[in-house]
Amino acid sequence: MKKAMGLILQGGGALGAFEYGVVAALLEDGWHPTAVTGVSIGAINAASIAGAKGGDIVTSLNGIWEAITLPTIPWLPANKQGDLSLLGNPNFWQSRMDVWNMPTWNSYCTTGPMLQTLATHLDFDQLNDPNHIRIGVTATSLYTGGLTTFSNHTGEGAHPDGGHHKSVRAQLTPKHVVASGSLPPGFPATRIDGTDYWDGGLFSNTPIDALLNLLEPEEIESLPIFVVDLFPTDGQSSPANLREVQTRALALQYQNRFWAEYGGSAGLDGFLAMLDKLESVTAGTAVENTPAFEWLMRRRALKNLHVIASGPAAAGGDHDFSEAGIRARYEAGRAAAQRYLARMAPRRTLRAAA
Repeated sequence: MKKAMGLILQGGGALGAFEYGVVAALLEDGWHPTAVTGVSIGAINAASIAGAKGGDIVTSLNGIWEAITLPTIPWLPANKQGDLSLLGNPNFWQSRMDVWNMPTWNSYCTTGPMLQTLATHLDFDQLNDPNHIRIGVTATSLYTGGLTTFSNHTGEGAHPDGGHHKSVRAQLTPKHVVASGSLPPGFPATRIDGTDYWDGGLFSNTPIDALLNLLEPEEIESLPIFVVDLFPTDGQSSPANLREVQTRALALQYQNRFWAEYGGSAGLDGFLAMLDKLESVTAGTAVENTPAFEWLMRRRALKNLHVIASGPAAAGGDHDFSEAGIRARYEAGRAAAQRYLARMAPRRTLRAAA
């Protein structure tokens, strides 16, 4: 029997292969996404899930990752294979060659190949059907400086205008997915309806609020929500060289800040207890019908979070699209999910598991 779940997928370049492995293990265990949100490579994974041809998610993810994984070059040392993508990735991005225009460049690469890869591998008619899977992908608006979620659904009682986070019901195309991963200065902004967008991870790399806006009222209390955390940063030693410095700085920029946002020293449990108390003292009052109160009550769904965390990212791992690198992260994701599922407490497991 399939078990319904929500799914939140972070950005992290080639580290997204860890998410690929996590999702494979969840599917094997009988879980099935009814709502999924993603940012950057997480948006590509989310689109591969919702747009899987014939509903075959495993085959869809396999196809996308095979397309963007670089073949091994036999004569190149193994420790150099991971840097090959810096020269380009034929099905993902292409390095710019118009050096005569360099003074006017706003990116080092073009993302046309990924637009074609998504269009070829995915069923966008199915992806846009919320009765199949609800999906949202997030991007940072260069007009507002805030986050925009492009989605195929808005849940009843959702909060589509949150100031610096707006949720837009849209007919999703490959451009919306690529917009979510348009990370400067490597990739150019993606223009949609007259507005330019950069990578959604620049604003928030864990699109939890986007997922909450996809939920229906009856799911708020009970739908398990899995978050894949690609950038755990606690308990690590100080960087020993410049390459490790760059990797740690990237991890700190894109780490999951969710835990710091709720409850102060009381943590998420304290925040949820406050919501329960607030609901009881406002019952029958006019406060119940205000948008702010409704949004707070929607956050009761956070008690259903399950966070599956990767290990610390290897130096340069975000651009390692080599066969060995992708396979290692895929297997690590599968193993992490299997360990988590083996000890998962019913409904409430709020701490990240390695």
